[in-house]
Amino acid sequence: MELASLSSNLLFVSFIAYLIATVFFGGAVKGAESETTYKNNRWGNIGIVITVIGFLSHLGYFITRWIASGHAPLSNMFEFTTAFGMMLVGAFILLFYLYRTPSLGLFALPIAVIIIGYASMFPTEITPLIPALKSYWLAVHVITVVIGEAILAISAVAGLVLLLKTVDL
Repeated sequence: MELASLSSNLLFVSFIAYLIATVFFGGAVKGAESETTYKNNRWGNIGIVITVIGFLSHLGYFITRWIASGHAPLSNMFEFTTAFGMMLVGAFILLFYLYRTPSLGLFALPIAVIIIGYASMFPTEITPLIPALKSYWLAVHVITVVIGEAILAISAVAGLVLLLKTVDL
């Protein structure tokens, strides 16, 4: 199997895993009767396992696309947007293990799914870099931007979840 098609298959696997994990996080939020059962819910544990599997598949997509193209897969809008979705899920996984908040997954994973779906609207073929972009600073700069945007996005989602929990509607 060619690396480019393997990378697209891995991205599809992560997309499906994020969809399935969203359902499990919904079950964790719906089935919680107290704060203790909310944080240690079996549905939430299954959801995070599926999310980690999807994230590893997404990371595999990124690595195989990097190998197939010969440069960091951050040179067009498709690659940037899929990397943003990956980092968003990575930031969610970090926050989940810090705070055990399944409701964050109920909001963050659909956003990642929408971002990956939006990325598929752009051309997906691998193209060589133009000479002006053939520098290691491209990878450093764009990866830093993707990480920063993902952390800000997950912070916005966490703020939304907190507002929904505390504000009396």
